[in-house]
Amino acid sequence: MDATAFKIYSLMVVKNEADVITASLQDACRWSDKIIVIDNGSTDGTWEKVQALSKTHPQIIPWLRYEGPFHIGLRAKAFKAFRHEMTHRDWWNVRLDADEFYPGDVRAFLSKVPHRYRTVKKESTDFVLTQEDISHHTFTGDFEQDRTLITHSLPVQRQERRFMRHSALLCWSERWRYPHPWGRVNPTCIPVQHYQYRSPQQMEQRFLTRQQAKADGCGSFKHEQGRTWQDYVPTEQQLRQQHLLAHLKEAFNASDQVLYQGRNTLKLIGENIVVKSFHTPRFPNNLIYGLWRKSKARRSYEYAQRLGDLTPAPLAYSEHIQHGVLGESYYACLLSDLPLTWRQVVRDPHFPHREQLAQAVGRLMAQLHERGCYPLDFSGGNILLDENGQRAQLVDINRMRWYRTIPLRLGGRQTERLHLSDEDCRHVAKAYAQARQMDEQTCYQLIRKYHIPDTH
Repeated sequence: MDATAFKIYSLMVVKNEADVITASLQDACRWSDKIIVIDNGSTDGTWEKVQALSKTHPQIIPWLRYEGPFHIGLRAKAFKAFRHEMTHRDWWNVRLDADEFYPGDVRAFLSKVPHRYRTVKKESTDFVLTQEDISHHTFTGDFEQDRTLITHSLPVQRQERRFMRHSALLCWSERWRYPHPWGRVNPTCIPVQHYQYRSPQQMEQRFLTRQQAKADGCGSFKHEQGRTWQDYVPTEQQLRQQHLLAHLKEAFNASDQVLYQGRNTLKLIGENIVVKSFHTPRFPNNLIYGLWRKSKARRSYEYAQRLGDLTPAPLAYSEHIQHGVLGESYYACLLSDLPLTWRQVVRDPHFPHREQLAQAVGRLMAQLHERGCYPLDFSGGNILLDENGQRAQLVDINRMRWYRTIPLRLGGRQTERLHLSDEDCRHVAKAYAQARQMDEQTCYQLIRKYHIPDTH
């Protein structure tokens, strides 16, 4: 018996997909026995193209023209209407999108799925346009002509349920995105090429269509937060950065630009990305971090978001957890443009602009404390400065304590690892007191009390 002798029914909901619908339906006809199409009020000729194609491709069924607001139950209607034609050998493609193309032999793939698995996920390569694409190429708005110009893709391949074996037990409420029960999921995904962004014309129309759907109460597009369609067009550099950040471990291991080597390691990736590899914790800490506590990489990322411009801009973090045990973890941020550290300054008693630099340290302290942040690694090597003392940033931020308010008594202890001279103490205290509207002499006395003196 032919292993591929089963039916595949594909359920498609379309709206304003005229640029791609012909190519998509023709591709799906290679492996679908029926493509049941619901049009959700297209105004660009999509429905007319579906009807025209159905005359030459009997697999295409222009089943319903629905003018109301989009809702997730539309495919459930088609499932209920055609389920009587299916047997236990057959498959549903519970969601065939008009912008998806399956490059391989779908029937051969499904024929090799063991019967104990009831569901197959797709793994999509999501293609995008870049600003350079739009600047350098002329897009016609016809997908078949423009397809060769669409060459960039997002770094992460998304997985989502697509194919389900038919069963008499399947039930699909119009409130559900998929039928239930979907059973065990095949461990291997089926690849698909996803062209959600195809031309400037299409992107603008897509944005307007989804904005209207959101206004009509559809909850399916809440994740799309762009204010215009241009917000979804990255530069090639941004896209390369996304690819890099999606594979932090591999990028870190491939780099030979070591900035610091110790218990933790810092490397420069590309021109302006710093990746920190944290020391792998031993038992029981690896279990504690894997199950209960946030890793140092994650804390660095979350704290950086709270600190804003007081630390280099955070980009991503990556954790490798297996069986509840934390292994490697990485934190990535932009390379700071501040060239100095306070450690460099304090080692040279004649360092240029030392007074201004000490005041920058005091202001940084005050800004951190005003935000309720008390860093536990506030040391000279972790404070970055510009050459004139106008700006300062803090790095190595995974150990913080957060308070509703930080009193002066606690704030004065912050300098205990800075090795200040008496003059440095005065300058730090002056800037700190001004920023927090406190008494300068009291600040100076507390800083003098708690800091470790400069021995250089």
